[in-house]
Amino acid sequence: MTTLVAGRGNLRLVPAIRVSPPRRRSAVSVIQQLELWADRRRERRALLACSDGLLKDVGLSRADAVREAGKPFWVE
Repeated sequence: MTTLVAGRGNLRLVPAIRVSPPRRRSAVSVIQQLELWADRRRERRALLACSDGLLKDVGLSRADAVREAGKPFWVE
């Protein structure tokens, strides 16, 4: 879709920009997001509590666990 625009005595067509209204979020999706963040935080803290042997069994080093646990809960 294009829009007719006047400029310097002539008319030209330019691409139209569509601005959509902000997306509404339901209360359910907000609660789901909060639960996801809480799960991430809990799981990352649990990594720190794991022994080196257990981390090795799942293919992680202590440095990997510390790096993952250091991420903010909102980051995947």
